[in-house]
Amino acid sequence: MGKNYYYNIPVVRMGQWSLLPLDSENWHGEETSKYFKKVFGFSKGTLALHDIRLGLQYPCFPKSYVDKLYQYIGDINSKDFCSLEKKLNNFYKLKKLAKSKILKISAGLDKISNKKLIRLFINNRDWAHRAAVYDQFGWIAEDYWNPIMEKLITAKFNVPKNSKQYFKVLFTLTKPKFISTTLEERKNLLQAAINIYNDEKSDNGIKSESIKLSKKFGWMPVFTYGTPWDSAHYKMEIVDLLKKPQSELLSEFDNLKNYSINRKLEINKLVKQYKISKKDLQIFLDFALVLDARNEAEYIISFAGFHLLPIYKEIARRLAVSVRQLRCLFESEIIDSLNGKIDIVKLLHKKGNYVGWSFNETMDKRINFTAEETKKLLEYLNKTAPLLQGDQENQGVCACSGSARGKAKIVLSPDENDKVEAGDILITHATTVDYLPAMKKAVAIVTEVGGLTCHAAVVSREFNIPCVVGLKNATKLFKDGDKIIVDADRASVTKSE
Repeated sequence: MGKNYYYNIPVVRMGQWSLLPLDSENWHGEETSKYFKKVFGFSKGTLALHDIRLGLQYPCFPKSYVDKLYQYIGDINSKDFCSLEKKLNNFYKLKKLAKSKILKISAGLDKISNKKLIRLFINNRDWAHRAAVYDQFGWIAEDYWNPIMEKLITAKFNVPKNSKQYFKVLFTLTKPKFISTTLEERKNLLQAAINIYNDEKSDNGIKSESIKLSKKFGWMPVFTYGTPWDSAHYKMEIVDLLKKPQSELLSEFDNLKNYSINRKLEINKLVKQYKISKKDLQIFLDFALVLDARNEAEYIISFAGFHLLPIYKEIARRLAVSVRQLRCLFESEIIDSLNGKIDIVKLLHKKGNYVGWSFNETMDKRINFTAEETKKLLEYLNKTAPLLQGDQENQGVCACSGSARGKAKIVLSPDENDKVEAGDILITHATTVDYLPAMKKAVAIVTEVGGLTCHAAVVSREFNIPCVVGLKNATKLFKDGDKIIVDADRASVTKSE
């Protein structure tokens, strides 16, 4: 496949993300492609383009690849409608294994050899690659289920499209089987606040619980570069919770404690009400699995990322570069630099401001682009290739129903999380787990790209706040401080008078 391949075929853009090349390789490198093939039987080859100056990644796919993935889903369930569920359930084995295999390094990195440092680096990134397979599957294939679920709800269950009952049916039937990491953290936070209530809100109790929470969940917002939550963060969270009546905390805690039971009861009620067959229900259960695997895979990547932070710092120290410069390199280049095979300073200078790569037609061989080739292709695709999701300015997708009013806060990267205060409406291109500090404060969330499995959609439903995703140019249509109304049921966002 020549360098002109993407100029001659239909390509879809997936949006933009705050990722540098090294971070991007977690999802779009050759290792993840190989693992994807092991799980699903064929490789995954993204066209990954990066603007280093802006710290942004622009992933794209041949339209034919999206079609191939849709065909795969249809084929695998054609003989046994539970086949995809069986395959996706393997994710939970991976999740359990990853937590034990990711190496936790707290000290002593400065005393080990380059060879051992490379092994640590490869090991923790390897588990991120394995997890990314499930994130990628849900991300690329998400829209396969949407028209099928819509047809079932409207035509078979006779529920009017975009009515409150429509969203209730959709979001109930696609609720994941297991409580998410986000809700598990919330449950532990509530338990801590309840313990402190029983201890008469003592300062020692707050301090003790904050330390416990930071040790257990502090890694969550790291993703690839976020700042871990420390005890000071959890102290603020607990103090805020203690402003609420104890009865409210107990009620929310009990709901989360009985998550699986409540979910089953809610689904069974709808199954009985609409006489939903097992085969029809499986469509929604598959989507719930895709949704859960996608978002929990991102938490594995966060866990790996947290334990890579000291490794990155030590590698950067040895190579006499900043961590940001290190993240502009590829895995193989970092390993070669530590082995003394290449001059990292010359390499960084040679790379320039644009970095990109793709795969050949069979998606089993990586092809790296020059800076000029990357820039030219990026400019071309931004003009000619449609977005897979979020291609309309006036209409988004309801990811969690409801409405909210507040001040718009445009957050273009996790570095700007502090802009969002309680009661604000978070507007961003797309969220990842390192946006959680801002998401926890927002009364509504709006993103430019994404669908029902995206991070913003899942978290908004967990937090029960209105959310509109896939609203094209949302970060440009509004500015900080604008008073806006989010009507998620209509998937619209407008300025208020």
